[in-house]
Amino acid sequence: MSAPTHVTESINDRKKSREIAEARQSGAMAPEVDVKTGSMINPHNPEFITKRPWYLGGNDDGPSLDHQADQRTEAEKLELSMASADHLVRAEREKVRQLKKM
Repeated sequence: MSAPTHVTESINDRKKSREIAEARQSGAMAPEVDVKTGSMINPHNPEFITKRPWYLGGNDDGPSLDHQADQRTEAEKLELSMASADHLVRAEREKVRQLKKM
């Protein structure tokens, strides 16, 4: 069994990170930069959005919004949506009604 990768922060570390977050929100410190795209991350985004969750696996290289993007494969993106399925059902029902009238 492997050791857990999560490390609990000490009280001092947590206070320091809270002070840095407050300084970024007030504009006294530069905002964080996305490690994958290099773009600025809005300082008002909460930490749970900018940090990759432990259950998604992988290492946490730094702040990024990459894990918020659509993770589906191209094949999954082409699947039938509920809206298009409803449209198809309505169209089929209309065809059946038209055939019954004849």
